[in-house]
Formats: sequence, C-alpha cells, structure tokens
Amino acid sequence: MSMHEFEDLVESSVNCLAQSKTKTSQELRSLFWNLYQFQECWDTGFTHLRVIDTLLKHNFVYQFKLTQHPDYAAHKAFFDSVREFTFIGLHPEEKWNGETNPTVGYIEPPYLYCDAGSPLWQKFVEAGLLTGDDALPPVEMAIQDTAKEVIVEAKEQSNPELVSLWYSALGLYLWSFHEEAQLEEAKSDASIKAIRGIVQETGALDLDPGHGFLQQPPPEALEEYPYLFWWFQINE
Repeated sequence: MSMHEFEDLVESSVNCLAQSKTKTSQELRSLFWNLYQFQECWDTGFTHLRVIDTLLKHNFVYQFKLTQHPDYAAHKAFFDSVREFTFIGLHPEEKWNGETNPTVGYIEPPYLYCDAGSPLWQKFVEAGLLTGDDALPPVEMAIQDTAKEVIVEAKEQSNPELVSLWYSALGLYLWSFHEEAQLEEAKSDASIKAIRGIVQETGALDLDPGHGFLQQPPPEALEEYPYLFWWFQINE
C-alpha cells in the first residue's frame, strides 16, 4: 500500500514553495527535484499530475510533442499507438527494468513529459532541444537543506501544520537512514538548528497533523532511542 502521507507532504510542499515571493523558477526547479527524490525513498506512487501545472511552469517537468522524442523515428509505430497514460522507459519498446531500462518519462496523450535531470531530459539536452538554464541539471541538496527551505516558506505563510509535518518527516528520515555517528553530527548542522528554531518559535511540535508514518511517536516510545528523544522532546 502506498505511503500517502509522503505523497501528500510533497504535494503540499510544492504548493507552498510555488507561493514564494523570493525564489526563482530555477531555485524552485531544484527544490522540486529534491522533494521527489525524497518521495522516492518511501513506498509511494507517481503523483506529478496532482501539481503538473506548477511543475511545468517552473521547468521541472518539460512537455513535448510525441514526434519530438529523440527516438521517435525508430519507434514510430509504438509512439503513434499510445492512447492513454503510459510510462516510457529509456528503451521505449523494451520491458521495464530498474537498472537497464528505467522509467524516464511518461505520455499523457497527446504530449510527452520528462523531468529535469532524467535520462530522457538528458537526451533532449544532447539533441539541442533544451538549452540555457533548461540544459542545467537540478542542484542536489541534503534533505535537511530542502526541508529548511519548505519550513521557512511555511512559516512565512503561517502554515504551522506543514512545519510540524516536515519536522516529523525529517527526524524519522534521519533516524531511519543514518548511523548513530551521523545522527550526532547532524545535531550541529546549520539547517537543522534553523529548523528547530522555527519549530520552537511557531509551536509546531504542539500540533500533530500527521498520519501513518508521520505521526509523532508517543513519549514512552522515545525513551530507548536517544536521537528521537532529542528530536521530539525539543523543549526538554
């Protein structure tokens, strides 16, 4: 079953960032890329279409005619036969394989779409169909830096629920994917310090809008996990 809590978190984050009064489309493009990389860490589905207009506006997703696919001539019959939403592999007519034939784009007739930074995007760059800033790959960011950007915007937009959700998500992500030594090092990270300051300032930890994996752990469950205790007992 898909972890809808992470899908919803990323969707809310995209909508929040899109309302920024200071960020450029190029900055948003990289932030969107990092958000979807984070989403892929969990058991989640494909959700781009929920916010496709925003993703297109800020050049994270690119839209083309099917005939513009760099390999259209070699697979004309296949592309011309697509009548419904279809994921496209690196080798369009071969069976999907995560290593040798990953998904690189998708068709929502009559258009073809791909994400900035994807192998299909790279083909468009090499073909000269994407140039300038569009030919630059998204900037990879540490998850705490991405989370901080969303949390800062959420604070500006008086959205403590999103601050709270990201605080839970980030703490549980770090705990799930990092070794103990890395967790101790993370305590001095500048973005994490800034995030904790905003959480305290907004009282966001007093809220618990999360569901599923993003629910705050009960206090008794934290006692045997020093990092989680430090993270969630922020005022201790």
